[in-house]
Amino acid sequence: MRRRRIGWLVLPGIALFLALGIGTASGDVTSGTLRNNAGKAIDPSGSFDFRDVQLGTSLTQCPQAGLDPNGQPKPLDNNRSMDKVEQLSQGGDDRRANPEYSCFPQNEVSIDVNPRDPTNIMTSQNDYRLGFGSSGINASTNNGNSFYSLIAPFPSLPSGDNLDGGGDPVSLFDRAGVAYYADINFNRTDDTNGIWVRRSTNGAFTWTRPCVAIDNTPADPTDDSARCGGAGDPRQPGDGTVTFNQDPTAGVANGDAPFADKEYMTAGPRPAGVAPVCFGPTSRTPRACNPDVVGVDRLYVTYTLFTATSAEIKFSFSDDQGRSWSPPRTISGSAPFCMFGAGNACDFNQFSVPTVNPTTGLLGITFQNFNTNDENQYLFVRSRDGGTTFEGPFFITPTFDQNYPRSGSSRPDCRPRGQQTGRAVLTNSCFRVNSGGAVVADRRGGEFADDFYMVFSDNRNGTRASSNVDVFMFTSKDGGSTWIGPTRVNNDPSRTPVNRDCATSSAGCGATFGNDQWFPWLDISEKGDLVVVFQDRRLDTESPVGVGEWPTSKTRQGNYISWFWGAQCSITSTGTVTTTTTTVPREASQCLAPNAAVVPQPTTGIDPDANDLVGAGTSPFGNFVISDTGYNLDYSFRAGIFMGDYENVAIGPDNQAWAMWTDARNGRSSRNQAGRNPACEQSDVFVDSFGSASGKNTSGNRAEQGEELLYVTPCPEGNVDKSSGK
Repeated sequence: MRRRRIGWLVLPGIALFLALGIGTASGDVTSGTLRNNAGKAIDPSGSFDFRDVQLGTSLTQCPQAGLDPNGQPKPLDNNRSMDKVEQLSQGGDDRRANPEYSCFPQNEVSIDVNPRDPTNIMTSQNDYRLGFGSSGINASTNNGNSFYSLIAPFPSLPSGDNLDGGGDPVSLFDRAGVAYYADINFNRTDDTNGIWVRRSTNGAFTWTRPCVAIDNTPADPTDDSARCGGAGDPRQPGDGTVTFNQDPTAGVANGDAPFADKEYMTAGPRPAGVAPVCFGPTSRTPRACNPDVVGVDRLYVTYTLFTATSAEIKFSFSDDQGRSWSPPRTISGSAPFCMFGAGNACDFNQFSVPTVNPTTGLLGITFQNFNTNDENQYLFVRSRDGGTTFEGPFFITPTFDQNYPRSGSSRPDCRPRGQQTGRAVLTNSCFRVNSGGAVVADRRGGEFADDFYMVFSDNRNGTRASSNVDVFMFTSKDGGSTWIGPTRVNNDPSRTPVNRDCATSSAGCGATFGNDQWFPWLDISEKGDLVVVFQDRRLDTESPVGVGEWPTSKTRQGNYISWFWGAQCSITSTGTVTTTTTTVPREASQCLAPNAAVVPQPTTGIDPDANDLVGAGTSPFGNFVISDTGYNLDYSFRAGIFMGDYENVAIGPDNQAWAMWTDARNGRSSRNQAGRNPACEQSDVFVDSFGSASGKNTSGNRAEQGEELLYVTPCPEGNVDKSSGK
């Protein structure tokens, strides 16, 4: 389906600055920061989009299911009423990773396991406990039985200010057990922003504070004489600063500075023959490293840089544990299947994720590209020399993300709730979704050294009137030049509509094609066990039309209450598959759907028809429910319009998989309780572990029990500030 080319259109500001009031939005603003010739916009990070949301001052006493009963001090709330949902949610072995009582949301998560000590778990999330979006970190040294929690230190700036807005969390351990945390940080009153990396050497409990270097000799930008702060500040200038964008009009949020967004980070060995290199704090020129601080791994960070005319994928690396960083460079490249960019530049992108083969140092990066007429596409680039040179991009697959229900057009009910116009949403809900995914390199060397696996989700099996988002996997056996797929990961019933682009009012467009699965992530064990996790609504088949916290949004039976799910499949063999391969050999076909095929590299821009690429076939993955209870994501954030942008999973050296997700079991409705402060709408972040070779044993799991209690759950009247007299 083709769209009219309208040329580059820059919306006011690099990002959309919404002043979101309770129950209303300030103006009918079109989502996205930048539009290509096909009129498509890229959405910035949620923590930045909602940076003006004010959530109160922590007086309401909220449900607290999931905390270790013996792990921390308790508030004086012995008389707090515990409703039926909280009682139901206390069972099972899910563990809450944010041990705090603020009643504010946590969402969008990342997790990793210390390879030197598998009982040391690090998690992170967007965290609103301060009353606005910042960066939360949690650490456990007792196998996740309890967690210590903190807000990440804010980076210091040459102006003397610090950037307290944060989001897009990344948790990471290198092979030596050093922990790293990456995020975006931004100002709330102007457009100053950047990306920083902190490190911890005690299991993620205490952290370095990043600094932007202050040039001591600005007249000579080449001498790298710099400092972090005032007299006596011992920090290394530039420590932790990947990129920094100072607003040229300080104090004015008008979008006149580039915006660094959606970073992700990985670590791995330097390839053979690649020596460590470090960089000056202001010039970013190469220089010799201090051997005492050279890390066992090279750190890699990728991100999107929004400017007035492009959204390129940028790349930077560090060999000295994040103290200095290479100059950012563009790696999204050009290709004949990228449209509208000068010289076929692939310059309109988001959702980059890097991964490194731990035996060879081969670096691979996936990202979603929007240089298309209609359906977008997933691309891959690689480096064999530690990021000095890159090959690609290589085409993986179209993403059928243009036929999602959209706030304001096919879903006018989402606008009064505060969702931005044009945001992709799911049937029955108004929180934003995306087709972003993740990639992982096979951890084994030898015959598996060139194998990659990537997952994402899209609405190819649904319509604008009735979403049916599924999770798909693609794999490469030749270092990312050639990809095989699609393989559907979720194994619940799903069928493809006759016309996925049908008008919402047309006959059959609103039929039920299946329930939604979204926000997938994956990891692979050292033995070849693939584990994929995702949000899932398959268990809700009965919730009636017109029920729920927002009855006008509930237009289809079922597909409303959510659970967190996993899928597992083991790969013990591989084979050679290249662009000339016509049939996937048996040894390379493990964990592939029967209809999975070699994907040809396009020679021009893609534009699939409305009934192309059937993708509802048999799944080879075993599926299992992870969360011990369901939850209503209408209660995850004010008016149910945000639940983060991704979930996560990590497999430790003991082959235990750790899933982490956004969970609203402690969220409640307070929009009809005038004076409630703060609001009871909130989500927490939960973890659970299971063997990567088998998945979670769900025998006896009662995840569906009490589902009807979740449809409408008001905040208990007794849970208010005691000084109110109630």
